[in-house]
Amino acid sequence: MKQEQILKAAKELFTKYGFKKVSMDEIASETGVTKKTVYSYFSSKEELLKDVIKEELQNIRKIIDKAEKQSNDFFVNIQSVICSVIRYKNESDFFKMLIKESEMFNNEKLKDNLKIIDSEIKDYIKSKVEKAVNNKEIVVKDVNIITFLIYKMYIALIIDWNEDNAKLDEKDIADNVLQILKYGIKRKEVE
Repeated sequence: MKQEQILKAAKELFTKYGFKKVSMDEIASETGVTKKTVYSYFSSKEELLKDVIKEELQNIRKIIDKAEKQSNDFFVNIQSVICSVIRYKNESDFFKMLIKESEMFNNEKLKDNLKIIDSEIKDYIKSKVEKAVNNKEIVVKDVNIITFLIYKMYIALIIDWNEDNAKLDEKDIADNVLQILKYGIKRKEVE
């Protein structure tokens, strides 16, 4: 119970003030326990952050599971999951803080934690690509390359596109990724 309270307080403080500015003393104070109690559960602030991120990953998994239940079709699933995860990341102040601080302070520990999240998303995409190949829904030469391309299209449209162009919503992003996956970029045949 105390461990959950510490995690909740840490997430709230990290979200509000940023990871770098929050101390273990402040987390203890917010939770109403001693610093010694906090350290009995977590050896460092970084370990505490990892556990907060693990909780966030569980939330993402729930969102993915819910989105997946909408259809058995590979393309519909990928589109639905991409929309749901993008929406979650865009609405989560905690994720916004992680991304901002990892870039602003060039914080390698935060970047490593973001890689955990990205790895989870890539693993999901890969499992779906493999399943679609096995079910003969799609034909690919290399599952790893397709997984990488789907993931990078998603990242490019969320981050790189929004820096230089009009912001896209999650449906636009998912629709464009789906369009390329389904039809490639070949020229439509003239009738």
